[in-house]
Amino acid sequence: MKKFLYILILTLLLASCKEKQRGTDTTIIESNTVDNNTNSSVVYVGKGPDALFLTPDKSFLYVANVEDTLISVIDTQTDKVLKNIEGIRYPWGFAQLAESNLLAASGYDKQVVIIDSDNHTILKEKLFETHIGGITANKKGDLIYVIAIDDNKVFQLDATTLNILKTFSTGKGPDGIGISGNDSRLFVTNTEDGSISVIDIATGQQSILKTGGKPELIHSNKDHSLLYISNFFGNRIHIIDTKNGEIVKEIENIKTPEEAVLSEDGNLLYVVSFDLSEVYVYDAFTLEKKLISYETGNKPIGLMPVGNKLYVSNYGDNSISIINK
Repeated sequence: MKKFLYILILTLLLASCKEKQRGTDTTIIESNTVDNNTNSSVVYVGKGPDALFLTPDKSFLYVANVEDTLISVIDTQTDKVLKNIEGIRYPWGFAQLAESNLLAASGYDKQVVIIDSDNHTILKEKLFETHIGGITANKKGDLIYVIAIDDNKVFQLDATTLNILKTFSTGKGPDGIGISGNDSRLFVTNTEDGSISVIDIATGQQSILKTGGKPELIHSNKDHSLLYISNFFGNRIHIIDTKNGEIVKEIENIKTPEEAVLSEDGNLLYVVSFDLSEVYVYDAFTLEKKLISYETGNKPIGLMPVGNKLYVSNYGDNSISIINK
């Protein structure tokens, strides 16, 4: 009975944070690829696939299954699940540590782990007293920043020990996190406040960008001079200049956007619509919408461009769409 009550409480907590249900059944569908049409296929993963991470050599795609206790590892050559990394307590997000083969992953159920992407194993883990959300790291890879959801804070962690070095206050309902190109500022989406916190890492001082709606996920360009932030209920993408800490442009009239991710060459911006199950394509400089769009599975969230393919995580049907551009 105690276990049942704990699972129920955990499910309700996550639903309030991400508008998505969480379960605890770790059964997964065996990986196989099924043709949808001539331009796409699908591979099945764990429950509630969400954030995606591409290993530095682009050989493997990691899938955070937020309703599960595993990360699925997809071989990008065969487009099949190579293995599952077990023991992740509802994986949420990823951050590469500098140019190394190491990455940090956050688990909603109060966990941060360090993973070796060469052999897909957990090297270190640490538990905290708060649920953990978005995650990022500095350029050097010696500092990790994670969202402490229950505390409305960001933890600065030593990447070697995972010990807390500093804490920073945020708004209510913190979710996504990004870092500036010079590692001087953090940007945190506050889902309950309809705002973005801009935090000076040296002083801890915080300023607020009021956006309304529900700002959520954060992605950057290569040098982190720009951040692309989805506003789920605001139906728009905010583009922030990290040097000035200001919203400089917006893309409007996108229904329930999730991830907004640049193409590998930086010329295109791909935006996922959760409700419409589509990926839209924009010119990254003019922000003009292209005529082409791509259909996905049910309730898409994450996106990763790799060569001539787009990988999209479909939260609603536990799959990854593989779209040939």
